[in-house]
Amino acid sequence: MLPISFKTSFDIQFITRLYHRLRENDDSITLLLRTKSGRKTSDLEKAALGEIRNAKGKMFFGMNGKEGIVHLKKAGSLNEPLLAYLREEGIDQQEVTYDLGAICICGYAVLVAGVGFLYSSQNYMPMLFLILLACIACTLLGLALVAHAYKEGNEVWATPALVCLGIGALPTAPSSLLVLPMMTALGRAKLQRLLRQSDDGAVVEASLPQ
Repeated sequence: MLPISFKTSFDIQFITRLYHRLRENDDSITLLLRTKSGRKTSDLEKAALGEIRNAKGKMFFGMNGKEGIVHLKKAGSLNEPLLAYLREEGIDQQEVTYDLGAICICGYAVLVAGVGFLYSSQNYMPMLFLILLACIACTLLGLALVAHAYKEGNEVWATPALVCLGIGALPTAPSSLLVLPMMTALGRAKLQRLLRQSDDGAVVEASLPQ
């Protein structure tokens, strides 16, 4: 499953409370704290990054200065208590918007196409321009597949989505970094949908772009 996230600043109390809550269900998990420089630390006051890892050492919850990151597939049986804790903390009330993501995607397409056209025209390389257009198309298709993969029951599309993104985004880097805001928004929408599931299994869907 693709990672999902929510907007937050690093909160040592948040992640330590979550860690102790989850240990009630699985005492094999570990909490790893790091300083801003990335060094491991046991000093709560110096911690700026945090990870909760499963018994295999794989991170299923992380928190940095800008967001919390959740990997439910790696959380296993801890999915429900993890989501329950996030609901208690009001994460399900966060608003998800796509405005910045849409603007950045348009900027990416215009930037790559514009620069590619000028360069290929001046150097008599029309094929290069066509390749760049194909890369833009692959990147946009990848984003569409990511949105599809984040919907209920469509996780199998995650791999094709990442493949398309890789094919389109890598040749157009660093401009392709402009697609990251939309990726973030899609992940946050997925988390909101999961958090808004009612006890009887009904789902309130956080709207995804069609």
